Amino acid sequence: MTSPDPTDANFDHDGVRLHYVDWGPTGSPPMLLLHGLRDSARSFDEFAAAMRGDHHVVALDSRGHGDSEWAGSGAYRFEDLVSDVGATVDHLSATHGRDLVLVGHSAGGRYAWVYAIEHPEVVRALVIVDIDPDPINPQTQRDFAAFDAEPFVWDSLDPVNEKLRNRPMFATDDMVRRQIEAITRDHPAGGLVWKSDPLVMDEYERPDLWSSWSRIKCPTLIVRGRKSTLLTHETAVKMREALPKNQVRLTELENAAHWLYQDTPEAFEATVRWFLAGLE
Repeated sequence: MTSPDPTDANFDHDGVRLHYVDWGPTGSPPMLLLHGLRDSARSFDEFAAAMRGDHHVVALDSRGHGDSEWAGSGAYRFEDLVSDVGATVDHLSATHGRDLVLVGHSAGGRYAWVYAIEHPEVVRALVIVDIDPDPINPQTQRDFAAFDAEPFVWDSLDPVNEKLRNRPMFATDDMVRRQIEAITRDHPAGGLVWKSDPLVMDEYERPDLWSSWSRIKCPTLIVRGRKSTLLTHETAVKMREALPKNQVRLTELENAAHWLYQDTPEAFEATVRWFLAGLE
């Protein structure tokens, strides 16, 4: 991983303390990374470290995730999560400028493109990672059912590792271990708990975003893992065909599922670099 280590920072937005990881360097073209449900800013560590040589990379912990504050009941609406993106951009605007590349994985991808539609003057390009615009997704429903059956406290690292492996996940053992460290914390009485607020799942909103998807104006890359059970090939093609051909690219990575930036980090990085090189 590239040295030096990134910087942790916080700011307040609508009464919620938001945490982000700043990989620097200041003055480079800005890139903001948005994670998915129950993940965290540190889930992107390998990709962020690889891209910091060409971009000022910042990874945000969405409210109720990672080291950001739990917002409480009624504060996890879709619009609240999108507003966190805007607040982060505004907070960093003095160093980031207004030429932003937004990279959003899963739910973070939905927040990314809605923000981009609302602020076309800010966003230069979008990278949407393994997420669809549909209001109902069978894999998401299965994930929520599995969440309801989980213990609040995990006895040890082993069952958490098994949980991630069953998602499915094709990352190396070391990558999975780092992901577990990124999304869990020690429980005072022993064992591990998720860093994310359980209310995030209870109050999660998944609006139909097909109409908003078709309103995207900036260059957009859709990246899908070929083994993903969330974003299907058919839906990814439909997304590509909903935007002008000269505006959108679709790439499907082999030996990768939903967490493809961890499953095949080198291929994911190369794909994003290929896309961004085409904008120059």
